[in-house]
Amino acid sequence: MERRIIHIDMDAFFAAVEVVRDPSLRGKPLIIGGNKEDSRGVVSTASYEARKFGVHSAMPLSQARKLCPQGIFMRGNFAHYRDASRKIRAILETVTPLVQMASIDEAYLDVSGSQRLFGGDEGIAQHIKAEIKAQTGLPCTIAVSPNKLVSKIGSDEGKPNGYVRVGAGEERAFLAPLAVRKLPGAGPRTCQILERLGIVTLGQLAAAPVTLLEGSFGHQTAVGLQRRAQGISTSAVDVERTAKSISRETTFPEDTLEWGQVEQTLAYLTERCMFSLREAGLEAKRVNLKVRYSDFETKTFAHTFPEGTAIDRVVIEALQDLVKKAKGRRARIRLIGIGLDQLRYNQHQMPLFGGKANENWERVLEQADAVREKHGFQYLRSGKSLGLGRDVKLATPSLSR
Repeated sequence: MERRIIHIDMDAFFAAVEVVRDPSLRGKPLIIGGNKEDSRGVVSTASYEARKFGVHSAMPLSQARKLCPQGIFMRGNFAHYRDASRKIRAILETVTPLVQMASIDEAYLDVSGSQRLFGGDEGIAQHIKAEIKAQTGLPCTIAVSPNKLVSKIGSDEGKPNGYVRVGAGEERAFLAPLAVRKLPGAGPRTCQILERLGIVTLGQLAAAPVTLLEGSFGHQTAVGLQRRAQGISTSAVDVERTAKSISRETTFPEDTLEWGQVEQTLAYLTERCMFSLREAGLEAKRVNLKVRYSDFETKTFAHTFPEGTAIDRVVIEALQDLVKKAKGRRARIRLIGIGLDQLRYNQHQMPLFGGKANENWERVLEQADAVREKHGFQYLRSGKSLGLGRDVKLATPSLSR
């Protein structure tokens, strides 16, 4: 059976969802990530109308305002984006059970076994695009090829609302005219080195003598770069649904030395993280505290637990020790964040000591989460995070629950 892999990427996803919810926004430069008056923060998504002015993801909002002063700025609502993503995934799973959600707005599908049922590559792509449009009103771009690497590059080339097909044996020819920066994993430093070697296209990289590349990258990296430039990849579609990490962070309106405010904000971000962790049925074995100081130095402090946990109290106690380390530098704080990683599905294995207390906490949190699901997260929070007020409005809210 010939291997056929689809990469589907939703076009300007957050912005497109907002347009579906409010059609009066259609055709306007829409910028998601913060309100126009917000002094901090970055762009999460920009509509294609905003991109014409040079606005792009990860750009500071202050720069976006200068480039596109007539833009419509919105903080966004993750609940709407999450619901749309779930609907899209459900559609994809009617085509094949081999679906890997790479992020909230993109996925890989192994459709090798679905060819006859839907009439080949084009039939599958047309079906997916039509169903997503009918059920969500959203546009997407689809690329299909023999592997994930080429399909990913293909969808980038086909945007917006496009369809790209690369047949078996056509991978190298398809990639050849593209710039080396189009190769996933080739960062700015790698591209700079390649360009100094006179290599500016993937075709040139694919044909370059390995010995030329080895001097700058070493043998293993050189061979890997060249194979990918030739369109060679054996990576399988991974249907594992466990997230690799869950994190929340925010930038303060002004750099601050007020650790009381910092810790209240951290408590709120922690509650958000832990709620998402339990909602996914996961537990974390490590917590990371991220601190960015006023001079943009960023430090991460980590604690690894003996066992995985999904209990707020356990994580908060670990964070208290990490905060002490962060305070070691007497500098104003620009950004604070929490990350949970080494995730796995909750095994409910109670530790030998403190097991009863943890069981009690699990029952309390289960009831608390049920209230949040029914009435909204703001209805039930810890005393520390309530110090921020009932309706928390962060300067740069992460687009999350």
